[in-house]
Amino acid sequence: MYKNILIIFILIAGFSITLQAQEDTSMTGSKKKLRIAIKEKFMQKLNIDEATANKFFNLYNEQRKINKDFKKNKKDLMKLIEENPDASDVMSKINQLIEIDDKITKSRKDFVTELQKFLTPKQIAQSITFQKNLKKLFNKRKEK
Repeated sequence: MYKNILIIFILIAGFSITLQAQEDTSMTGSKKKLRIAIKEKFMQKLNIDEATANKFFNLYNEQRKINKDFKKNKKDLMKLIEENPDASDVMSKINQLIEIDDKITKSRKDFVTELQKFLTPKQIAQSITFQKNLKKLFNKRKEK
C-alpha cells in the first residue's frame, strides 16, 4: 500500500513539473508573439519594411541595454550618497552622477544619429511617439 501511495505521489510530482515547464514555454511564446505584434504595428506606423524595422530594434535594444547599465550605476551612486552624505568623497560621487547623465544624453543623441542613416526625420519622430505610447500602455497595464 505504501508503495502505491509513493508511486502516485511521484507521478503527481512528475506531472506538476511537466506542467510548469510547459507554462514557461508558453510565456516565451507569448513574448515572441508580443514582439512580433509590436514590430508589425511599428512597421505599419512608420511605413517601413521588415529589414528596416530589424535595424531599428537592434539599435533600440542595444541603446536600452547601455542606458540600463548607466541607470544602475546612477542608482548605486545615489544609494551611496543617501547612506553617507558626510563622506569625504561625496562631491566626487555627485560629479559622477552628472557624468552619467551626460553619458545617457550622449547615448540618446548617438541613437538618433544612427537612426538618421536609414529613417527620415518624420519616421524618427513617429518612432519616438510610438515608443512613448507603448510605454504608456504597458505602465497602465502594470498599474491594474
